[in-house]
Amino acid sequence: MEIICITAEEAVEKIDESLQRSFPQTVFAVRLEDPVIEREDICGIDVIWVDGPRRDQVEDLLDAFQILNWDPRTGELGGRMHYAVSEQANFVQLMYNIDYIFCDRPTEALFLS
Repeated sequence: MEIICITAEEAVEKIDESLQRSFPQTVFAVRLEDPVIEREDICGIDVIWVDGPRRDQVEDLLDAFQILNWDPRTGELGGRMHYAVSEQANFVQLMYNIDYIFCDRPTEALFLS
């Protein structure tokens, strides 16, 4: 099976496109997270918006882009595979070079005077 590697920069573009397609009335900021440690192999993406969909709706949509899965009930961290059909109608595995997506929709309380 062919494995297609998608860079973090390409993932940002795909995530932005997916959000705009699913929630066209909402403006999202999608960017690579600044590294918090000196490791280039850990990569995160920040997604921020003010109004529109709930956080769980956005997280459900973006779940398809993450390669790690954390179960808060057990504390276990596991990997996941993503598959697609290529333009040549072949079954391929997608490898996104991002470890996590952080979604943050500030609450209305932050904007009240």
